[in-house]
Amino acid sequence: MVRGTRVSTAASAIENLLSRSRSGNASPQKDRRRAKRHPMDVPARFRIYLPSCPENSSREIPAQVTDLSRVGIGLLADSVEEGGLHIMHPWAATSEQCLLEIQVLHGETPLTLNGKAAWYSQHEDKEPFGFRIGIELLDLTVESKESIRELIDLKAGKKHSSRQEPEEG
Repeated sequence: MVRGTRVSTAASAIENLLSRSRSGNASPQKDRRRAKRHPMDVPARFRIYLPSCPENSSREIPAQVTDLSRVGIGLLADSVEEGGLHIMHPWAATSEQCLLEIQVLHGETPLTLNGKAAWYSQHEDKEPFGFRIGIELLDLTVESKESIRELIDLKAGKKHSSRQEPEEG
């Protein structure tokens, strides 16, 4: 009898969670991110390469930045593989993971960042981009960290006192 009670109790708990999530009353999951994401809507492009052979990279793949933080970037893209290279390369004969060179196309000079795909999934809308990609940024320089901060602040409507234009007068 105890076994039947456990099964019915587990089934009740699952049904309770499902009904709360359908009604929007599910308890929020703990956010495990290391840094706050900032929504973006900025064009980008990226290329895929193996660290041991960066000169044999993929063509540039168009993308859209959906969010940016000090440690990662979210992209929408129309492809996750190109020229035999896959962003996560799960079937590679080597243990190397492919890396990505991302260019955020904002301002006069694109912001170039390097990273590795942490995850990807198919994008629900599929138009014009069929995939969502989460990228962990790697080897950030002081300059790239400052550029990320400036872009986040710019999109949030904040101004930087260190780089403000001089007033005419």
